[in-house]
Amino acid sequence: MITYLSTILSPDKSNFIIKLYHKSNKIIIPMMIPSLILPDNNNFKKYFDFLNINNFGFHSLVSFSTIITDYHKKLPYVNEKLLRLLNFKTHGILYIYFTYNLFNKHFDPLKYNFVELKRREIGF
Repeated sequence: MITYLSTILSPDKSNFIIKLYHKSNKIIIPMMIPSLILPDNNNFKKYFDFLNINNFGFHSLVSFSTIITDYHKKLPYVNEKLLRLLNFKTHGILYIYFTYNLFNKHFDPLKYNFVELKRREIGF
């Protein structure tokens, strides 16, 4: 349990996660292209969007973790464990926020205007 928690809070210290990080670097742009090119009413676009959210979230979490590892010693008044916990919580909240919006966009289309990609104004 302790090993699993330390791997989540400091993913840059795990060789397996670093290997996944380098593999995910190579697929960021190729996975983004179909998401940008496909129209919003295409059935496959939601899958590419979801994969991109996962890839960007993972990439960002590991990148910020390496930044914390490199620079936490230069800021002696900041606790490293607090920064790591804040990093994990922030990425978790943003991941849930973006996936929730993606779900609403594709499965509750009355809330979204697909032409301008913004919420519709529902007036009474």
